[in-house]
Amino acid sequence: MKRLTLLAVALVVLFAAAAAVVPLGPSAAEGGTVVLMGDSLLAQASADITTGLAKLGFSVDSSAAYPGAGLLDTQINWLAKARRLKAEDHPTIAVVEYVGNYGIYGGISGVRVYTRPFYRRWEAAAQRLEDVLSSGGTTVYWVIGPPVAPRVPERGIEVLDRIYENLHAPRTQSGRPPLIDVTPALTGGTGRYTGSLSEPDGKRIQVRRSDGVHLTAAGQALFAQAVIEAIG
Repeated sequence: MKRLTLLAVALVVLFAAAAAVVPLGPSAAEGGTVVLMGDSLLAQASADITTGLAKLGFSVDSSAAYPGAGLLDTQINWLAKARRLKAEDHPTIAVVEYVGNYGIYGGISGVRVYTRPFYRRWEAAAQRLEDVLSSGGTTVYWVIGPPVAPRVPERGIEVLDRIYENLHAPRTQSGRPPLIDVTPALTGGTGRYTGSLSEPDGKRIQVRRSDGVHLTAAGQALFAQAVIEAIG
């Protein structure tokens, strides 16, 4: 009997130790706060993201996602904003999305958009933001895409996507940050820009506005769903 009792105790200790080392992902947590940082695309989808994540027990702070924003803005201190969000919200997750806006909130003297100096500075700024947001255990998701109609910005987005894919995230198993690719949702799985998608009944529904960049209400919902599914 004594031997069986000791065996039972050992098994309890073993299972407890195993449970202690199994990491819980963000979706396994009971709620938490998600902060959004980015430009107009994320801002447009923020209401749908907030509604969808609320059903999963998350609260959302979208105060740092707004039109025209870019990582190289000289009139906006993104690192200070990130530190404030960290201090006030203690976020479980951060979702970051920037497609390359430049100069709307101040540009860097001598640096032109879509040039090598631009990309070098953007990469450095993205890594600094990743480091600040991920400190303390926050999981940082970077949004990839989506394709846009204007050719020059589209090529720029492709370069920025590669930058995000190769950021250093030491707290992840791969050493890279998790990504949210909204491209399949907004292109019908083709990976190519389209302004509209076919519904099950064959009707076309507009997902992008006439400028070939911004989202319609339907596009916002698709963008948001991709974010929600990645987190949930």
